[in-house]
Amino acid sequence: MQLSPANITGKKILISPLDWGMGHTARCVALIRTLLSNSNQILFAGNDQQIEFIKREFPTIQTEFLEGYNITLDSKKSTYVQVFLQFKKLNRAIKSEQKFAEKIAEKEKIDIIISDNRYGFRSSKTKNILLTHQLNLQIPKWKNLVNKKLKKRIEKFDLCWIPDSITKPICCELTKVELTIPKQLIGPLCRFEKIDTPIEYEILFIASGPEPERSRFAKEVCDYFISNQKKFAVVGFMYDKIGAAYFRNPSTSELEFLINSSQTIVSRAGYTTIMEMMALEKKAILIPTKGQYEQEYLAKTICYPNIIFNSEHEFFTEDLV
Repeated sequence: MQLSPANITGKKILISPLDWGMGHTARCVALIRTLLSNSNQILFAGNDQQIEFIKREFPTIQTEFLEGYNITLDSKKSTYVQVFLQFKKLNRAIKSEQKFAEKIAEKEKIDIIISDNRYGFRSSKTKNILLTHQLNLQIPKWKNLVNKKLKKRIEKFDLCWIPDSITKPICCELTKVELTIPKQLIGPLCRFEKIDTPIEYEILFIASGPEPERSRFAKEVCDYFISNQKKFAVVGFMYDKIGAAYFRNPSTSELEFLINSSQTIVSRAGYTTIMEMMALEKKAILIPTKGQYEQEYLAKTICYPNIIFNSEHEFFTEDLV
């Protein structure tokens, strides 16, 4: 029998997601719900923002502080140059999180570690599961070299979970790689449910992703809505000019209501957002971040009735909403 979230029972599980925006943390909510329903004990590790988020969803859950990768990204600059300049910081973080995982696994008698895209978060004392949909990066330069190194990191785990549909997968080339460890589709991870509620907002804009890109893009989007006199609400970005409803960091239930009560969702094209929009069958305009090649690839390959993928240029020059 394959090991899936639904058939793990009575284990002590340590979970930590990548801190690249909040998408990785958000999709862990659905995963944690399933694991808790099967009498598992969860210990969550993350930075202050991640812990604050998880504590609101699961007030009794045990948490441990773990510094994130703290990678920054600006779409106006070369992604390759930015990653290269932060490569030492990234390697230090991976080594540090491995030491952390070993220490906590021994101290807390952990049975299973689930790492959402954190490549050093594993222990010699546990079964180690990597949760990721990016096994074969679709990048324009040095693709073979980068994916060879990525494959080695992935294969240090015992199992790879892919959060994608079993019947109609959407990741395509992103998951097409042969591994020495098992890889398994576990279905999409979505923390929301579709509910029937009156439409309150014409547009809901959700700001997400790493800084400084997140704030730059959010400011431009809000200015665009203001100048076009759109009735909109904003999640995750405070801006002096906004004459709209603002929600700094809504809980899952609050954001679930906001999305369901909005006519159109505008956001970056993160994978978690894509899964959520599909599950809720919402009309969405998703704008891939330039230089985040996974988002750009998915925008070219996913064909879904309610989702429009647009570049920033198209979004700011056409009245799409």
